[in-house]
Amino acid sequence: MLSRVLNLKIFFRDPDKKRFSIIIKEMIIYGWIKKELPTDYIRKFLYRKEIKNYKNYLSLNQFNSIITSKKMVFPEISSILNNKLSFSYYFSQHNLPIPKLLGYNLKSFYYFNDTVKVVANKSDLADYFKNVFKITGEKKLFLKLLNELGGKGIILLSEETLEMDLALHADGLLNNSYIHQKVLVQHAEINKIHSGSINSVRIVTYIDKNNDIHILSALMRFGIGKSIVDNISSGGFFISINMDSGSLKGHGVQHITKGLLKVTKHPISNVELNGFKIPFFLEACELSKKAAIYLPNRIVGWDIAIGVDGPIIIEGNHNPSLHLSDVAYGGYCSHPLIKEILKDIKMA
Repeated sequence: MLSRVLNLKIFFRDPDKKRFSIIIKEMIIYGWIKKELPTDYIRKFLYRKEIKNYKNYLSLNQFNSIITSKKMVFPEISSILNNKLSFSYYFSQHNLPIPKLLGYNLKSFYYFNDTVKVVANKSDLADYFKNVFKITGEKKLFLKLLNELGGKGIILLSEETLEMDLALHADGLLNNSYIHQKVLVQHAEINKIHSGSINSVRIVTYIDKNNDIHILSALMRFGIGKSIVDNISSGGFFISINMDSGSLKGHGVQHITKGLLKVTKHPISNVELNGFKIPFFLEACELSKKAAIYLPNRIVGWDIAIGVDGPIIIEGNHNPSLHLSDVAYGGYCSHPLIKEILKDIKMA
């Protein structure tokens, strides 16, 4: 509810609004058609002058009906998607490209190289990670909370600044559970846009009633500034991908609660976004379809990094932030497969 209030605050600051008389009219029509309060009219920037087909965007109830449908999302599959340790082991077993798992901890129990160590304090933490750096030869480690989404709780540990890093993160590491991964090396072309974070492609897959796998849409997220993640909740932005050409399309936008950023060039690198061709995009699409075979929720959002030698699956999301895909696609309700999904759910 707080985020909806923030939406209004930012909405009033946006200079790119239609006339208020048009906005009020459209909100009434949108609410009448969707049979609910038109909160997503603001959230999805439908009030902006460029948006003509505002009726074609998912409402909040439509979005919730998809991601909570027992016909679309299955708890036993979601439990693997949602636990990063389970996800890592499962996809490794099936030889799908994911970040290499170097170790993990379950609270105070730290697992590395077929050994278990009980870590009780910051000194123990330092000893543990010094040993990991020494044996693996890695200079940095990427740590992720087992059950967090949206880039929350991610830690980058560096051998060079380990003492300083642990001074910041020791409490979290001693009281929570993390996977410890090898840091990905991003493709040089993607680094041209932004090298400060891994910038991932979000591909939404859908499995129809005949068990055929489709890609609904794709977008790409980019970090900004010093953030080590590209997540929209961390202030990054997203931009649509042309499914035919594999190139970025249009302009990038932030989540409305993070600001009014609307960019044609990355704010840091100044690289032009529209038309920028994503390396290995076709391979990323094929990889997402393959991943959907092994974790067949009928709708999943796959986050895929573009590595030096090809795409790498970062994670799968049982709740695939369809509001982002809706905006990037330009109104999901005009998508024939979304129409099929909504009809299928309604018949349940």
